[in-house]
Amino acid sequence: MSDDKPLRWEVRQRLILIEARLIWAGCLTTQDLRGAFGISRSQASKDIALYESLAPDNLQYDLRGRCYRAARSFQPRFLHGTSREFLRALRLFDPESEHPLITLASETAAVELLEMPEREFDVVTLQRVNTAIRERLQLRVDYQSMRVPEPRPLQLSPIALVHTGLRWHLRAFSLSHERFIDVLLSRMRGVPELLDEPAMSADEDWEWKSIVPVRIGAHPGLSAHQRAVIETDYNMQAGVLERRLRIALVPYYLRLMNVGKDDRKRPPEQQQIILLNPEELSELDRLA
Repeated sequence: MSDDKPLRWEVRQRLILIEARLIWAGCLTTQDLRGAFGISRSQASKDIALYESLAPDNLQYDLRGRCYRAARSFQPRFLHGTSREFLRALRLFDPESEHPLITLASETAAVELLEMPEREFDVVTLQRVNTAIRERLQLRVDYQSMRVPEPRPLQLSPIALVHTGLRWHLRAFSLSHERFIDVLLSRMRGVPELLDEPAMSADEDWEWKSIVPVRIGAHPGLSAHQRAVIETDYNMQAGVLERRLRIALVPYYLRLMNVGKDDRKRPPEQQQIILLNPEELSELDRLA
């Protein structure tokens, strides 16, 4: 993952594709580089030679397949080689895109992605919200809450944008509510209005600036072999997956991981992971 000297951006992109093909496609030819970047065969050969000089133990030539393959001693240099990187490439796939990893993903036919629908909002909304955060200005928005039947105006002092894994919201102090709240961007009606009023500092938001540990583990009702599989699934260390999170984000993380204070009451085959420190988190106002 480290470089001895800086590489030009376009060269680095070609080296990334070389490594990606070795990791996920299992083979590499000069045509892969030529097709992805529109370069000559000689340039493609030079790129492979450069990669081999930077990572001499990473590839070997397969005479029968007429391609390069990852050697047994392969160690990623430009990527991590994780499933997360592969998933990111698949999510970004666009036939017209010129990103090298997306080019690789386009050849992966036997993969299907099942994802939640995106909560859509106007691009101008995102522009105004980002401007307000960057320039520390207040916003006025018409907001459709599920608690009232009609949209109502809110005056907000924005803190940060948050993606919870499912949707986007704005963390802000609501002058209308006189407290910090989370406002979904997809439920803003019309275009937010920038106000010539200074926004509050994030330091005034205790739930935003305070960090707490969230610990997750395998359900104790599982067998030792089952627990070992779960611990590997979630890359747990010593049987624990720990994340240190802002208090304001803890409820969203628990919802995303489908864990909570009653985990141990559910059958282990249904609730395979549990929240290990519910007592510690239950003392927080947001989780009470």
